[in-house]
Parts: sequence; C-alpha cells; structure tokens
Amino acid sequence: MKAVAMFLEVHQPRRLRRYGMREIGHSHSYFWDDKNSEIMRRVSKKCYVPALKAFMESGIKASISLSGTFMEQAKEYAPESMDAFRVYFKSGLSEAVAETYYHSLASVWSAREFSEQVKLQVRALNREFGVEPESFRNTELIYSDKIAEAVKSMGFKRVLAEGTDYIINQHSPNRVYRTKSGISLFLRNYRLSDDISFRFSNWGWAEYPLTADKYARWIDETPGHVANLFMDFETFGEHQVAETGIFEFIRALPGEFRRRGIEMVTLGEADNMFEKGPPISIPEITSWADTRRDLSPWLGNEMQKQAFSELKLIDNRNEIWRNLQTSDHLYYMSTGTSQDIVVHEYFNPYKSPYYAFLSFMNVLQDISTQ
Repeated sequence: MKAVAMFLEVHQPRRLRRYGMREIGHSHSYFWDDKNSEIMRRVSKKCYVPALKAFMESGIKASISLSGTFMEQAKEYAPESMDAFRVYFKSGLSEAVAETYYHSLASVWSAREFSEQVKLQVRALNREFGVEPESFRNTELIYSDKIAEAVKSMGFKRVLAEGTDYIINQHSPNRVYRTKSGISLFLRNYRLSDDISFRFSNWGWAEYPLTADKYARWIDETPGHVANLFMDFETFGEHQVAETGIFEFIRALPGEFRRRGIEMVTLGEADNMFEKGPPISIPEITSWADTRRDLSPWLGNEMQKQAFSELKLIDNRNEIWRNLQTSDHLYYMSTGTSQDIVVHEYFNPYKSPYYAFLSFMNVLQDISTQ
C-alpha cells in the first residue's frame, strides 16, 4: 500500500498599517484593517471556499492547521470560510493540526510563550470546530530536536518537519520516523510539494503542464510508503489561480490515485498504517522557508534582528504584543535572495522591507511607553 498525506497551512496575519513616527504617543491604532479585510475577503472567494468545495466533492483528505489570527479575521471578514472549514472537518476527510495561535517564532526564544500560544490555538480549534488535534506543526515548519521535546511535553503524538536536502540525503521523506524524543516525525517531500505550490503554472518548467495522471505516476514511482505533501492552503486559487487549471487538477487527482492503488490519508491515519523508521536527530533549527530552509527569512538581516530583540524585551503578554510576534512582520523586512522574492511578495502590503521595519519599530516604541 502506498499513501499520500497532505498537510495544508491556513494563515493570515493582522498586517500593520504604515504607522509614522509622529503618531507615537498619540495614536494607538496599529493594524491595517482595510487591507486585512480586503485580502481576507478576496482569498475566501478565490481560495478557501472553492478549494474546500472541490476537496469535498472529490473526497480529498487533508490535515489542516489554522492560525488564530486567521480564525479571528475569517470570523470578522469572511465567515463563509469558517463555515466551509466546519463542514470539511465534520465530513471526516480532515484532521486538525495544532500550531502557535499567532503563527509566531515563540518556539525559538520562550518555552513559556510557546506553550501558551499553542494552548490558545488548540482551545480555539475546539471551540470553533469541535476538534482535538493530536498532530503539531510549528510556524513555517520551524523544527529542531529541542522543539520536538517541547511538542512531546504538550501531549502531541506526531510532529512535522522540512525534509531538507541534508536530511533526505540520509532519510527518505516518504515514510514515518521517530523524533529523538520518541514521537512520530513526518518529513516534507519538498520536491513533490513544490511541483504543485510553485511550478504548477510555470510555463518554463520542463514538466509543464502538470496533469493529475502524470503527478499520480510520479508518486507511484517514488520509493517509500507515504508521500508527505505539505503546502500553503492558499496554493489552491490564490497562488495558483483558477485560470491555471488548479481546481480541475485537484478534482482529478483522487481518481488517478485510486487507479494506481494510492490512498489519501490524514497524518493520524498514516501514523497508524506504517511501521516507523529509525529516530532522526535534527539538532539545528530548520524550516520550510526560502532556499536556505532555516531562520534567515525572519532573522537574516540587522533590521529583523533588532526588531525581534526589542519585541522580546517588551514581553507584556497582551494581545497587541502577541499579534506583533506574528512571523509575517519580520518576513516583510527580509532582503533575501532573488530566488525567494516571489514568495516574499505573497500578501505583502509594503513596497519595501524598510517601510515594514520603520512601521514595526514605531509601533514597538509606542506600546513600550504605555
């Protein structure tokens, strides 16, 4: 038996408006509500609702994490998205996955804050959808042995990580392993995942166009038990718009899988189906972001490091401070490589990383004096 375990991240940050220096001490309105509302409504219409409809009609199974900042804004600006996710979870096709409520970097600097944000997100999933997640994926697949230990201490049975080139040179990404601390570990098959996420509509790609029968054949020919396909939910209809044929592709995929005896499963089902590989130690922090697969997309330049350091110093644990922890704010300050620029522009409301930095630092200065 060969299987496909699809995991999808659902996240939208509360973006900051351009907050000027002259507003410090006078205005305490920080978030770009008009822009956040516009983006949420657009993505709900183009992606969340039609993609979930296609998943339901085709019987696609997927494990899904939803950040707290997504859930809050979806309830406020696009409640039809929340309704669509409720239907999908109730259908039995989906498994909820835990993460940090604010989609933050808490795991790399504060065990207490990390634990508190995960508890907030788990409670929100239970309250909104009546689900209890057993699987965990950290913000942008940020992972290390130390983080896995913390995840185990929170009671989760399995955790997700990026299958970096270094790791998959030693361990196939197409099976279930154990972490050093003993829970199940799923490694992302980034090549097969990115074939959909990034290359699906690339006319210059040698394999264009990607069809469902071709993709199913690739998975069938891939050694191992389970192909772990992890990607942004926004791949379906937003990053790959409807005109690319992405919805026709995903509707056809389950049938092509069945024709080849490939089963679509949730993470929990895959965990129970297959014998575990050996424990894997990943002492250094990895992520699924950008070409370097580390923390550099958020902490790679001096602006980001300064912003993160000053954010940690405030440590007042209120809602505004926690919204400022959302990793996207630091991501917008990235001056990364040209290879990664397209991804950095997803949902980025700023024309320059320097504008993002200045607005963020002005907000920090204002809240630190209150």
